[in-house]
Amino acid sequence: MTFEEANKVEHLVETQWHYPIMIKFNYSPLTKSAIGFVRSYVYENTNTNHKMTISTGYSCDYWTDNQSGDSGYHSSLKTHLNKLNDNKGV
Repeated sequence: MTFEEANKVEHLVETQWHYPIMIKFNYSPLTKSAIGFVRSYVYENTNTNHKMTISTGYSCDYWTDNQSGDSGYHSSLKTHLNKLNDNKGV
């Protein structure tokens, strides 16, 4: 497979590292699939409509809270979601 062909591969949200985490915290993916080496997926909390964007791929694994603008790397996603739950932010 060439570089150009590899960059056209579709990645289903269910196969991504963030999917089980976000589902556990009552988020549903608005982005069902994405294409390319670097991809972004938007999730919405099913109870509050709070949105978060997760970007992942080659040299890229971070999240952004669309409401507060907070962001971080993959290792801090659960901590942020727990904080939102504690503060009733989700």
